[in-house]
Formats: sequence, C-alpha cells, structure tokens
Amino acid sequence: MKSYDVLVVGSGAGGSVASMAIRAGLRTALVDRGPPGGTCVNTGCIPSKMLIYPADVIESLRGAERLGVTAGDLSIRFRDIMERMRETRSRNSSFTRSWIQQNTERLDFYEGEGRFLDDHVMEVDGRSMQAEKIFICTGARPAIPPVEGLDGVPYLTNESVLELDSTPADLAIIGGGYVATEYAHFFAAMGTRVTVVQRNRFLVPEEEEEISLALADALGKRMTLLTGTEVTSVRGGSGDIHLYGHDTDTGEDVHVQAGTVLVATGRRSNADTLGLENTEIEIDRRGYIVTNEYLETSVENIWAVGDANGRQMFRHAANREASIAWHNATRPEKTAMDYWAVPHAVYSYPQVASVGLTERAARIDHHVLVGKAHYRDIAKGEAMGEERGFAKIIVDKETDRILGFHLIGPQAPILIQEIVNAMNRGDTVEALSGIHIHPSLSEIVPAVLRHLTD
Repeated sequence: MKSYDVLVVGSGAGGSVASMAIRAGLRTALVDRGPPGGTCVNTGCIPSKMLIYPADVIESLRGAERLGVTAGDLSIRFRDIMERMRETRSRNSSFTRSWIQQNTERLDFYEGEGRFLDDHVMEVDGRSMQAEKIFICTGARPAIPPVEGLDGVPYLTNESVLELDSTPADLAIIGGGYVATEYAHFFAAMGTRVTVVQRNRFLVPEEEEEISLALADALGKRMTLLTGTEVTSVRGGSGDIHLYGHDTDTGEDVHVQAGTVLVATGRRSNADTLGLENTEIEIDRRGYIVTNEYLETSVENIWAVGDANGRQMFRHAANREASIAWHNATRPEKTAMDYWAVPHAVYSYPQVASVGLTERAARIDHHVLVGKAHYRDIAKGEAMGEERGFAKIIVDKETDRILGFHLIGPQAPILIQEIVNAMNRGDTVEALSGIHIHPSLSEIVPAVLRHLTD
C-alpha cells in the first residue's frame, strides 16, 4: 500500500488543492474517474455557456427590430455550435491531463473510481493507498426523479445533451431551475419548440419572487411554460414521448407530447460512490457530506469541498472552499468559510444575478429598506430599449448594511460584482453611492439607492 501526505479525490476544484500540495513539496495522490477537470469543465459551466452565448446573440438579433435594425434571415448551424463547444471542452480537459503528466515526479494520478476501505485508506481498481490528509472534491451528478416510466424512455440530462448533433424539433424539459431555464433559452433560440414542465409555481424558485415572475414573463413569450405542474408518468419511445401529470393546485390533468425530453430536476451527490459506509464520514439526509464551518468532515484530517458538501453548488464557491480547506489543513489558525456574499447567476435570456437574502428571507430577522430601479430609468438602459430589466436591493434599516441584491437584465452577472465586493467588505450602502460612469448600465446601482423605502 502506498502512503501519501495528501490524497485528493476529484480533479475539478480538487485540482487546485493538488496543485497547492505539490507546490508545498508534499507527496500527493489525485484520484479521478475522469474526464479530468471536473463538472465545470466537462459538463457544466463552460460547455453550457459555450452554447448559451450564441443563443444570446441570436436573441439580440431577433430583438433588434425595436431599435430600427433588421437583421434579415438568420442561418443557425447547430452542429457547428455544438462542435465548437466540444472542441473547447476537449481542449480544457486535455489541459488538466497535460498538467497531471507534467507533474508525475511529484503527483501520482489514479484514473478510476475511488472507494474508501477505511477512514484514511482508499482503493482504486485494486490499488490501495493511505494518506494523512484527504480532500473529497467529488462533485455531483444529475438527479433523476422517480417518475413512473421515465427509465423506459430515452431522455437527456445536462451531460448527454452536449452530445447532440441535430436540433430537436420539439423538447419537453422536466424542471424549472437554473439548468432547465438556461437550456430552455438555448433550444428556443435554436428554433426548437420548447415546453418547460415545472412542479413549483415559480421558475428558479430560489430567486427573488419578482425576478422569478419577470423571467417567466420573458421566457413565456418564446416557449410554453407549465409551472405548478407535476409529471407523474412518462410513456412512449424515441421521437414520440408523452408526459402525463396534473396541476398541483387544481388537480387538472396535463399531457405533453414531445420528440425529446430533457430532465433537469436538480443534482445528486456523488458521495454514494465513495464507500463511505466503510468510514465514519457523516452524510446528511440528501446524501451530501456534512462539513463544519472549516470544511472539516466528521473524521479528523478529511475535508469536503464543492458540490460534495452541497453547501453552495457553484464553481466559484468551490474554488474558495478549496483555498479555505487547504489553509485549514496547513495552518494552525483556522479560517471559516463565509457563504454570506456568494453570488450566482442564471444565464437565461434575460440574465439573472443574485447575492445575499431575498426580501422575504430578510424580513424574518431584519427591519429592511427596499429599493428598486428599472434599466429604463437610466440613460444607457433607455438607449438599449430595455423595458423589462430591473434591480432590487434589500438593506438593513438599522445598520445600512446590504442584505441582498437582485438583478434581471443585460450584463446582470457583471453588474452585481460591485455589490458582492461591498458585501464581502461589510460595507454599508454608502459605499455604492460613488460616481458611476454616465451613461452606463452600472448607474442602475445608485438608481436603486434613490428609491430606498420602507
């Protein structure tokens, strides 16, 4: 059995942990079932955004008429769009593999599925190893709901959808979260007839309620949205799939027919593949690895970061967790992972970005001030003809601290960074009142402050 100072399981955010271990001169093992690079590079953030950006361009061209611009007939080469994405995905994954190969003197790479034999002992394809410090960065996979008949029909997930070569004529998407709404936007832009079937009454229900409603209003002009609808059974085969369900309020039957189905009903932890039953590592009721504020598991010298712990399932959060976990593993003074100002975005059309609390959540423990401003309230937004976009801020009335900020509209993920920085510093709203370039979309920030009210 080989012994290591550090064992890292998973090469997404885990790759940065392994890199830090190598730089520290430690004997390091990296275990990954592949492909190298993790979820973000191979099936998540990067490939999906490689598809969504062309969809953004298409929708911008289709909406240019209101600005006096006629784009003419669009020619969409779906296969070219998919091949561009796959080439980039392959190149990024190859970069990770190349990095591994360049560090073979200091890093042992085990390509395969690792399973714990004991708290600090792991086996990969019959090869066993032990390590003083272990970092679990195994990510998550698509969660498939227990819908009757679903396992008997062909369906896509966020992973298999990336292998398509032709545009589906019609697509039913089960789910209404981030993945569902982003791919709904993509396929609608490609010319597919899209139907979204969402059990919750709201799309992206974790968002500010007004944001969810505004997104549904915008997407509803391009596709069919069946919210508050639960799918109970699926029948059919390739090219003719039937979804049966009911309205969750009225009980009225619902039937959707489509040639292709995409299941986007959330994520499931990969912890169940690790043989944790052979360890004292605790998992929660959802199957995610339990960690404390220092990202420590229930077993000493084992940490879990990224989707493996289910805390904030975004790559930027995983990167920060990896850094914090490494610090706590190598420094006498521990640092807690702060999730207070972890932002996120939904790359639908329009885009959504959020950080902090929603108004409903903030009112539970705070007296709040709320400000709201529309893109059309500022010069740049008016120049763009942007009618639906808006921003909303939630502020603690007693301290002037920013509790939450929510945007829907062009460049939302960029515009919110100013607020993220302020919240991370613990600033009051006064920090946002400085001079903003005129005319620019960033003026939406001081605009919301002018509308603060009880």
